[in-house]
Amino acid sequence: MNSHPRHSYRQRLQQRQTVIFGSIGLVLTLFLVLGLLWFTNILPFPMKRDFSTAAEQEENVVPCLVEGTTSVEPSSITVRVYNASTRTGLAGNVGGKLSEYGIVISDELNWGGSEPQAPVVVYSSLNALPQAYTLARMFPSATVLLDGTTDTEVLDLVLGQEFTEMRPDGELAELQAGQELTNPENCVVIER
Repeated sequence: MNSHPRHSYRQRLQQRQTVIFGSIGLVLTLFLVLGLLWFTNILPFPMKRDFSTAAEQEENVVPCLVEGTTSVEPSSITVRVYNASTRTGLAGNVGGKLSEYGIVISDELNWGGSEPQAPVVVYSSLNALPQAYTLARMFPSATVLLDGTTDTEVLDLVLGQEFTEMRPDGELAELQAGQELTNPENCVVIER
């Protein structure tokens, strides 16, 4: 008779353990499924993620200028010129031409980033947009992109494989400081 109550106690203990561990396993499985659905964006995440979306929005978008922004003096523009093409000496040649117009060249390097999506890309911080758009006017097919990782006023000029040439000297001579800059059609207004 003594073994029967002990045997019954062990069975109840095993049943409780099975229920407890089964419930924990079920809850963990549910969290795993929900996490995968949120991660793959099948389900919207239930919390607003301002802490990550602001940085995502500020990187690699074409920023709009504040209305009435004018071009700046070339001497107030500092640029790192990058060669993202297979042509040797491209950064040095373009850097030399830019310095003839008074732009300060801080470095001439080979580009180590991803392939630019335009023949010429000017990466700028939010506080250097007038300089970036002034520089972009010197190229027929330049795109200004916001680099959300920096607040420096030094611009990164990336010359891609499709880059052919700067504007002709006659057109460059017409580009003066104080001229109103225009926004590209695909620009995004960035709140400051």
